[in-house]
Amino acid sequence: MTESVQKTWRIIDVLKWSKDYLKAKQVESPQIEVEWILREVLGFSRLEIYLHHEKPLSAAELTRIKSLLSKRAAGQPIQYVLCSAEFMGLKFKVTPDVLIPRPETELLVEKTIALCKNRPAPRILDIGTGSGCIAIALAHNLPDCRLTAVDISSSAVKIARENAARHNVTGQIDFRELDILQPFDSLPQPFDIIVSNPPYVAGQWFAELPNLVRENEPEIALNPGADELRFYRRIANLAPEIGTPGGHVILEIGGDYQQAPVVELFSGDAFASTAVVKDYSGQCRIVIAELAG
Repeated sequence: MTESVQKTWRIIDVLKWSKDYLKAKQVESPQIEVEWILREVLGFSRLEIYLHHEKPLSAAELTRIKSLLSKRAAGQPIQYVLCSAEFMGLKFKVTPDVLIPRPETELLVEKTIALCKNRPAPRILDIGTGSGCIAIALAHNLPDCRLTAVDISSSAVKIARENAARHNVTGQIDFRELDILQPFDSLPQPFDIIVSNPPYVAGQWFAELPNLVRENEPEIALNPGADELRFYRRIANLAPEIGTPGGHVILEIGGDYQQAPVVELFSGDAFASTAVVKDYSGQCRIVIAELAG
């Protein structure tokens, strides 16, 4: 894009040049990511990009596009480049202080919504809220619910509050900075639903993550440390104390390899039943445990 002083660059020109540029940098989906950048800079939908493909771009637009392309080519995830990610049809601010929301976590939200359908004004605890995407998506879909969302990171809590304000659900969610692994007595118990996408990528699994993830996203939100089950163990011990009889715990897990050990943690006398839900790729992804009545 160095010819921008001499040449009029149209959307179609930038699309082609930028796609080739990112492809040369080994970006996995260059076409899609260039479209995201153009949508951000121009305020267009994907359809509008192609409907107006002959539109000339201003110098200011070209400068911003070039800046975003450079950051992506340097190895930043596109969501951090754009400071935004989509989740459950909602747009969230994301920075390197929070995990990028994943499509498989939408299944966690969908199953939580289903569990709440017959509960009037359910009280929900979201453990490890990060960007707030789970809590905010639940508030958006369950207008009568009341949520408490906790995270150990003050930076994450700040971003989550900004996202709640963006989606007009601030009044439904009490965000708190809290280390769930430590003793506490400050939460408005009891909860009908405890939901969490905790850190679960430990040891060799963490070492084998793609560089794009391992080198950019907050390790504290991914890696639980030497005991890969420590967050599940803590939640299993905590749930009978702060959950309502007949309530539910719903958790994301790392896949088939974690199914048996996590289910075992929730198979004691305090729990009436457990169920496992597979994601759309066939991996065991969600564990649902019902508290004894």
